[in-house]
Formats: sequence, C-alpha cells, structure tokens
Amino acid sequence: MNEQQTETKAVEALDLRAEKLRLSAPALGVAFIFLFSALLQSVIHALVSLLAPEWTYADWYLWVVSSLPMYLVAMPLSLWIFRIAPAYPPKERRLSPLTLLSLGALCFGLTYAGNLLGTLVNLLLGTITGGEVINELAETTTQSPLWTNLLFAGILAPLTEEIFFRKLIIDRISPWGELPAILISGIAFGLIHGNFSQFFYAAALGMLFGYIYLKTGKLRYTIALHMAINLVGGVFATEVVKFINTEAFLNDPVLALSQNPVGAVMLLIYTCFMLLVIPASIGSGIYLILRKWEPPKKGERSFSPRQWRRVILHNPGVWLFFAVVILLFL
Repeated sequence: MNEQQTETKAVEALDLRAEKLRLSAPALGVAFIFLFSALLQSVIHALVSLLAPEWTYADWYLWVVSSLPMYLVAMPLSLWIFRIAPAYPPKERRLSPLTLLSLGALCFGLTYAGNLLGTLVNLLLGTITGGEVINELAETTTQSPLWTNLLFAGILAPLTEEIFFRKLIIDRISPWGELPAILISGIAFGLIHGNFSQFFYAAALGMLFGYIYLKTGKLRYTIALHMAINLVGGVFATEVVKFINTEAFLNDPVLALSQNPVGAVMLLIYTCFMLLVIPASIGSGIYLILRKWEPPKKGERSFSPRQWRRVILHNPGVWLFFAVVILLFL
C-alpha cells in the first residue's frame, strides 16, 4: 500500500468517526429522554406514595406521572445532546387541501392495518408464552378521564413527538439522504413505543410523516395528521369503549345498545368512519403514488452499505438506544 492510499484510508476512518458522532446524537437524545424520565418517574412516584398516597389511586395519576417528567424535563434537557450534530432543515413547500386530505385518509388506513398486524403478533406471543399480552396504552386510556386523554394523547404527544422524531432527527440525518432519514426516524418512532400493539402502525406512520416533512419542510402538517390519528383512535374510540358495557355487548349487542343510546350513537359514528376511511385510504394511496409521489433524494454525503454498517453497528449511542427499546418491550 503506497503513502497516498494510507493517507486516504486514514481520512476515511477519521470521517467515519466524525459521522458516527453526529449520527449518534439522535439515538443518544432519544435514549436520554426515556432513561431520565424513567428515573424522574420513580422519584416522583416514591415521593407521592410517601406524602400523598391517595393520589396514586386517582384516574389522572398514571398519565401525569408518566408524561410530565418526559415532556417538561427530559425532552427539553435532551436538546443539548442534539446540538452535537448540526441541523439541515428541508425547504418549505405547501400542500394542497386535497393532498392533505388524501394523506389523512392514508394515515388512518395505515393505522388500522398496523393495529391489526400488532394484534395478530400479540395473539401469537400469547399462544407461545401461554399468557395474555396486554395493550397498556388501551388500559391507561380507558381508565383515565377524558381531559387527561385529550391533553396527553391528543395534544402533548403529537406535538412533542413530531418535534423530536421528525424535525430534530430528520434535520440531522437528511444530509446522508432522505431515505435513511425516513427509515431511521420511522423505525425509531415505532420501536420507542415499546410494544407490538403500537410498533407496526407507529413505524408506518413515522415513515409517512418523515416523508411529508422532508417534502414540505413544515412540521404543522405532520402535527395536524398525528393529532387527528390520536384524537380519533386514542380519545374518541376510548370514549366509545367507556360508554358501552363490553361484557354486556358481547352477550347481547342489541340489548346493550338499546339500554345505552349515547354509546350506540358513538359506536355508529365510529363504525361508519372506519367503513369510509378504509376504502378512502386505498384510493388516496393510489392517487398519491400516481400524482404526487416524489422519490426520496440522495444526500450530499453518501455511505456504502459497508460504511453504514460500521457507522451504525459500531456506535455506542445506537446500542444505548436499543438497550432502552429492549427494556421498554420487556
């Protein structure tokens, strides 16, 4: 090997080390959010159990103790980690109302398909393990009052998650190409939910939101779509379940609905919405692919598959992120 080749390899190794540090910022930032918020949650829960144990039985307690430390403390502090890597926001473009409506229909279609797949995986896991796999989000929302579901699931979660998983992550990965940015932000978004009930639809939506953000440069579109998904699926659907006695409904649906007209109307609205949105999502997908599809652009920097493996697999930040994900799933 001559001197010039040796120098080139040394420069490439140095560049990969620098890129590894920049690419580790998003992974470290997200891992810090969940690790630090988990620590805060434990401390707060211990103090509340000691000083005001009656609060732990309140309907709102689980949402508050699990969400506020993350949204008010861990996420703001993690911004310092993201500063390791410079941001490259995409250029801003507007979406037509028809395109936005089509994207909304596609989002709901992906949500229902991903939710069905997650349910099937949970049933398979339950069969293998001999136990029942519980959807903890559904358990939390059905036990919480409407105002906490609206505040945390309908407003705070979409707002903060879009800022972190779309803007902060994608702005830092997009120089290596739009496709890696879309895949990494979407898969990370799915994994960090920590359960199979949400993983598949969250990853699919995360990738679609990433594509929308890269092509428009406007976070308000993805925030609006994210809020719509959560308000319908996480808030309204939960209220339907609350209004209907599930056990009575399974035994005699007609009698259960006749005794609860409000629940019957809500169930009818939600059922009609699902029946309309499923074919609409298929039509919207075809329309968007044929008329609006723009392939992801290559980045100013490019990695070979071998370099991507080295940057990702030899990255402590990535391994810390996956350690957090494994803990969440367990």
